[in-house]
Amino acid sequence: MLKMTCPLILAAIALAPADGRAQTAAASDRAERDAVAEEVRLLRRAVDRLAAVAVRSHVLVSRLALQQQRVAREQDAVDRAEEAIAAGAREQERRRAALERASRVLDNVVEEPRSELRREVDSLRADLDDQDRQIAGLRTRLSKAEQGLTTEQQAYRQLEAALSGLERELRHTSP
Repeated sequence: MLKMTCPLILAAIALAPADGRAQTAAASDRAERDAVAEEVRLLRRAVDRLAAVAVRSHVLVSRLALQQQRVAREQDAVDRAEEAIAAGAREQERRRAALERASRVLDNVVEEPRSELRREVDSLRADLDDQDRQIAGLRTRLSKAEQGLTTEQQAYRQLEAALSGLERELRHTSP
């Protein structure tokens, strides 16, 4: 009987501490799994947040590029209007000088050629009046182009500010 009892006691002793350790190990494993699961949840949230920020930044960069094109187009319109005004002003000066010369000659001419010269002076005056109207139209066009440029530049600055804000947000969310 002693032969049989000894192995049973040894088996009971060997199994008894193992059960205590198993419960402790199971509780430890569960806590570890919970910690890992929480870490995975946090990582998923961070990845979702970064994905949303990436989409927003892509949209903002695309809008910024488009706005930059609009600003460039408006700047070109302003430049063209300024060039047209400058060319018109040069032509206007040329015509004024011709009118002045013709008027001086007209004052010194006798009656017969005087009527022909008078027609030329009148024609030059009419051309100068047309030129004045064209310059006024060009100045109006320039004013509108400058207003458009200002509007597009403001929109561009707003987009740049939004992109800068997004960049700051990214810096704060990055580790």
